[in-house]
Amino acid sequence: MDFVLLADDGQDPGAPARREAARPRQVAKVRTNVAAGRLVMSAPRLRTDDVTTGSLQVFRLADEAAMAACPASEPFAQTGIWTGWQALDFRIAPMPWKPQAGRAGGETGPAHGFAITARDGADAEAGQRRLAARPRHFARLAPEVAAGRVRTGGAVPDAPKGRMVGSVIPLAMPDEAAVRARLTGEPSVAEAAWQDIRIERWRIGAQPHHPLPGAGGTA
Repeated sequence: MDFVLLADDGQDPGAPARREAARPRQVAKVRTNVAAGRLVMSAPRLRTDDVTTGSLQVFRLADEAAMAACPASEPFAQTGIWTGWQALDFRIAPMPWKPQAGRAGGETGPAHGFAITARDGADAEAGQRRLAARPRHFARLAPEVAAGRVRTGGAVPDAPKGRMVGSVIPLAMPDEAAVRARLTGEPSVAEAAWQDIRIERWRIGAQPHHPLPGAGGTA
C-alpha cells in the first residue's frame, strides 16, 4: 500500500536551527527507508523564501498499521521538528513517470518544483464530478508526465478501497505562476472536482528511490 505523509514544522524563530541540527539523523533515516523500499519519494515543503514548512514523503508499506507506526520513528518527529502530521492513503497513478533524482536517467542533484495538494468537495455530488473529470484529467496528464513536468501523482481515498477525496501532484515547474497557469486548464478545477487547493514549493532529494508504478519508473 502507498501512503503520503504530510508533516508540519514548527514556525517559531528557532525552528530552522533545530531542523538543521537534526538533519543528519533524518537523512540517515531517509536513506535506510529508501534502501529498504519503504520510501519512494521524500521532499521538504518550502515557503517562497526557502524557509522549510514541513515534509512530504511517499511510503510503500504493508498496511495502515505499518504507516501508523512510521512517523514516531522519524528523527524530525522525535526531536519536535515536526509539530504535527497526517498520513493519507495514496494511490499512485500507473504512468510512465520520469526517474526520480538520484536514479539512473533522473537528475543527479535535487529536483525542484511545486506540489499541489487538492481536496475534493464534501457534497453528495463530489464523487460524480471527480469521475466525470477523470478522462480529461488523464488525457492532459499524459504529455506532462512524458515531458517530466509532472513527477508523480495520485488520488487520496478516504479509506482503503474507499472513494477518492483528493489528489497530490508534485510538479517540476519554474515558478508558481506556471503552476497556476496549469491549473486554469485543469479539468478537475474547471469541473469543480477539486475545491480546496494548496500549492507549495518542494524539493526531492537525490536518493536511489525504488521506482514508482509505471513503465518509466523502471529506468
